[in-house]
Amino acid sequence: MPIYDSGPTNNSQTGRAAFAEVSAANAGRLPTNVSIQLYELPPLAFGTQTNNPLFTSLFYLQPRGNPNDTVSSGLVALGSAFGVRVISSGPGENDIAVHVTLYDADNNIIRTLNVPTTTPTPLFAYVSTSSTRVTVIDTSTNQIVESLTTDPSIASVSTSTPDGTRLYVAVQGSNVIDVFDTTTSALITSIPTGGLPQSVLMRPDGLQVYATNAMTNNVVVIDVDTNMPIGAPIPTGLNPFAVAFSLPVSKAYVTDFSGPSITVINTTTLSVITTIPLVGSPFNIAATPDGSKVFVCLNTNNVVVIDTATDSIITTINMSPSTGIFDIAITPDGTKAYVSASTTNEIRVINTITNAVMNNATIPLGNGPRSIAITPDGTKAYITTFSENLVHVFDLKTNIFLATIVVDAMPNDVSIAPNLLF
Repeated sequence: MPIYDSGPTNNSQTGRAAFAEVSAANAGRLPTNVSIQLYELPPLAFGTQTNNPLFTSLFYLQPRGNPNDTVSSGLVALGSAFGVRVISSGPGENDIAVHVTLYDADNNIIRTLNVPTTTPTPLFAYVSTSSTRVTVIDTSTNQIVESLTTDPSIASVSTSTPDGTRLYVAVQGSNVIDVFDTTTSALITSIPTGGLPQSVLMRPDGLQVYATNAMTNNVVVIDVDTNMPIGAPIPTGLNPFAVAFSLPVSKAYVTDFSGPSITVINTTTLSVITTIPLVGSPFNIAATPDGSKVFVCLNTNNVVVIDTATDSIITTINMSPSTGIFDIAITPDGTKAYVSASTTNEIRVINTITNAVMNNATIPLGNGPRSIAITPDGTKAYITTFSENLVHVFDLKTNIFLATIVVDAMPNDVSIAPNLLF
């Protein structure tokens, strides 16, 4: 997951530019996601990491030669000092070129700067268990390197900022979201949400965190800069369970297990757009990387596919003979969805282009497969088996298991960070 960082730039040495434009181009043959941030450094803080974001957004880049293989921030007004930070995540993450073009007050180009890549950020898998700890696994070695304590109550689900520096953990019994500094493993704060937080998910652009409250039937939106809730909780259907985002259409999709329904939230106004009724109770949900579709696991052993442009059901995929359909993870190239079947002890694979089950791709797996997380480059999947207290590492390219890792009792969830794909 390469990071492109200009570092602090003194504007007096760039011809006193009035505006800057950041562009990212995909020079490869595989798609990827990029997060672009242009930030201002106050004069007294120049040379430090204190910054004020001037522009931040997440983009999905098509392969080279396609209409959407290049994106731009547009012209952004500058101060006395600024910096650029771009993160790429996905199959084509190593083929991105980042440039900053500086303009004077009359919109004339002063100069263009290349933004260099830095050392790729290490990837970690965070496993929430039915203990008071989150187990941290280094994905380069598949070894446990740390445990984060969420005492006095168990952790259910975790999510991370795109750069992986902070981890947000839903702590059910305490009705809080614990925030950890992943560089020091220290607890930064506990954010009260009330109502039994069932799930927590970072917006892929890193600006907000959504927490579902199963008992009070609402979603609390947390500002990442302040770690404070924004406005009033957003009402949902009964027993909200999980969240997925489609940022290209500014929407969040919340599964209402006892609805049964999907609540669609406008991520700009933080208001409910519509409710999509379902014929079965929904568990987990995932969006394709381009945000065009969301896939929803139902307790009827079906997966429902929803068009995010119209919020209508495209099709219902029958997963029979698999039963206990629970979690779903979509590959970074958007072509496959991996679905856990906890009762028949297997992982099923859906072709997300045809919306059909790939019957020759079933993965037999242990006892009670539950949660699935895929690395940003699409090469590995981390899968928890709830009844065995294990995390299985599966190579998605060679279709072989690479490791089995013993964790605390009844692993609920696994997430991977840093990651722009959720």
